[in-house]
Amino acid sequence: MKPEIDRVKGDLETMQKAIGITPSCGREWIQWLKRDNWLNLWWGLPGLILIIASMARLDGATKFLGLAAGQWVGLLVTAVLLGMLVFWGRLLKSDVRPPAVTREYRKVNAQGSWFLVGFLVQFALYIVWGRQHGISGPAFMAGMWLLCGTSMLLLATATKAWVFLGWAIPMLAFALCQPLLQEKSGGLWLGVMFIAAALLCSVIQALQTRAMEKEHVAD
Repeated sequence: MKPEIDRVKGDLETMQKAIGITPSCGREWIQWLKRDNWLNLWWGLPGLILIIASMARLDGATKFLGLAAGQWVGLLVTAVLLGMLVFWGRLLKSDVRPPAVTREYRKVNAQGSWFLVGFLVQFALYIVWGRQHGISGPAFMAGMWLLCGTSMLLLATATKAWVFLGWAIPMLAFALCQPLLQEKSGGLWLGVMFIAAALLCSVIQALQTRAMEKEHVAD
């Protein structure tokens, strides 16, 4: 009986939201957003790995099992990122979120999927354009991060999921500050960008949650 009641409440909430007589998010959203906020901090783990590897000053000439130390760091970071995505996917599937929350998550995920397709097309065209004009090295990398940052900014604006600004701002700063960064810093500044994004995403989501609480208290 309770699942049916929750479904009806979710549908009613959706209709009320559409005609503008209720807050944009239901009260039950708050506890889930608070609980999920710690997941944003996991993005700092790849950054921490990159910073430690950079400070360790690994010998690029020495190879382990046929791969240089820097290559192993890249594989480790990739494995951590894939592991995070798998873990999050299983975690979200195991949750019993309210119907309205589940629908909104699916909506944002669907928009994000289409965004990813468009971004990959842009990225492919950017590579072709870079080769046509002979752009490579630091200039190419700066342009790539600028493309990533502006794309995340567009995603945040289109979906109204402002937590994506937590990625857009560090990426844009990383791109624009490329001439000021040391060329031989390894993954130091890239790691700093990951950690800055993790903290900023967490702060933005916490502020959104607090605003939602005040919105419901006012009602």
